[in-house]
This record gives sequence, structure tokens and C-alpha cells, in this order.
Amino acid sequence: MNIKTFIVDSFTDMPFKGNPAGVCLLETPINVEIMQSIATELNLSETAFLLKTKTNSKHFEIRYFTPIVEIDFCGHATLAASKIILSKLNNSNIEFTTHKGLKLSAKLEGKYIKMKFPLYSTTEYIPNQKLYDAFGIKAPISTRFAKDLDMLIIEVKDKQSLLNINPNYQKAIESSKTIKEVVITAKSEDKNYDFYSRCFCPWIGINEDPVTGASHSVLAKYWSSILNKKEMTAFQLSKRGGFLKLNIISDTQLEVKSNARIVFEGEMKL
Repeated sequence: MNIKTFIVDSFTDMPFKGNPAGVCLLETPINVEIMQSIATELNLSETAFLLKTKTNSKHFEIRYFTPIVEIDFCGHATLAASKIILSKLNNSNIEFTTHKGLKLSAKLEGKYIKMKFPLYSTTEYIPNQKLYDAFGIKAPISTRFAKDLDMLIIEVKDKQSLLNINPNYQKAIESSKTIKEVVITAKSEDKNYDFYSRCFCPWIGINEDPVTGASHSVLAKYWSSILNKKEMTAFQLSKRGGFLKLNIISDTQLEVKSNARIVFEGEMKL
């Protein structure tokens, strides 16, 4: 069995920037163990597996795997999957259903790919002090928790504070069994962006994620309430870096626009 396999750099229009994701186009279903083995072999932060439904040519089932575990949703892998379908299969509109039943969509709009993501709320949260210590955070402005994604949002005072974060990942893992992702964010003083962030997921095998679509499903609502804006532009301050254009269209839906670059294509031979 040969599986068409791609590597796509998401949230960028340049190779070796943004966040790389694997994308596998399946002709027929394969079992979870094989999908996990492929994701482990590719060793990217996430790999998306796509299976076109028989009744609708624009509808795909999508599943996401890190090198060690299946996850419910991944924004940058969804963008990568959208890039492959739009570029290689000539679809203009795409619908996805995740294995948990989450509905997603994407289409080409000018030079960008526009996707619809869910929008998640947060509640005030006080984590274990050991977690703050693991990330070297002394005086957070705000700390909130998005239960739907097991994601902790920590606001710090400025860009430099964000750049200075140098986590102890083992201590982070030991500090919490509830949290699966820590997103640290700061307001931007650059007129080109509204806010910055960095995303850390050592609990699922990813120390720092280069650019994270799913976190912006939380950050968009958080910063919208602070900045009193529905349309925002965000930049993730990882070494690779990447941008997202955000538009809150309802209490539960977010439009995300960005680019992606195909950097590898071939076949996985099983």
C-alpha cells in the first residue's frame, strides 16, 4: 500500500518558516495503529490523515496524530490539509469532520486560505505555583483556562517578557495532570500585530509548537474582550514564526486566514 504524503509549512508563505505538518491522503480507511506509526515515522508535531467521503467530493474525514498520541483538533495541520486539497485536488471549498464530530471548513480567498474554527471561552484559573516556576513567570497579568482544550492562557506584560520564557519542560509536566498546553501571550506594540504568543505542549510530546492554530481559537476571544476588536492579526514568536489574520464572526465561530507552503511530496510505502 502506497499513501500520498506531504509536508506543508503552515501559517507562512516561505519554506522553513511557520509550522510544519504532515498530510496523508488515504484512498481507503487504515487502522489507528498504522496512522500512529506513520506520524511517529514522520516525527512532525502533527500529521493529518484525510479520507474523502463517498457521498460528497468536498467533504473529508480528518484525524490528527502527534508522534506519540492522537489529538482531537489541530489548527496548523488543518491548514496544511486544506493547502493540499486546494492545490492537488482542485477543490475550491472544503468541509472536514474530525473523529470527535467537530465540523470545520476552508476555502481559497485571494492569496489566503480562509478557515472556520470553533471559538472557545476561558475561565479564571490559579495553577499550581510549580507551573509558574517551570516557565519562569513571576508576575502574570492574567491566567485563564480553556476547559475544552485543556489549555492554560497566561498573559505577560510585554514582548520581551515573552521572548525571555525558557521553560523547564520536565518540571512543567510534573506540575499539572490537568493542563495539556500552556499559551503565553502579550499585547503587541507593533502596529502590524495586535498580540503575540508562544505555545508549549510538553504533555503531548511537543515542547514548543512553532505556530498554533488551535490556540488562537482561545486567544481571539481573550484579546477581543481586551482590545474591543473583532478583527485582529496575531504573530507567534517561535524561532520559525508565523502569522494569523483573525475575524470573530459569532460567539462560537472564528475565521482564520493565512498561507501555507508545500515543501515535500512523495509516497509512504507500507
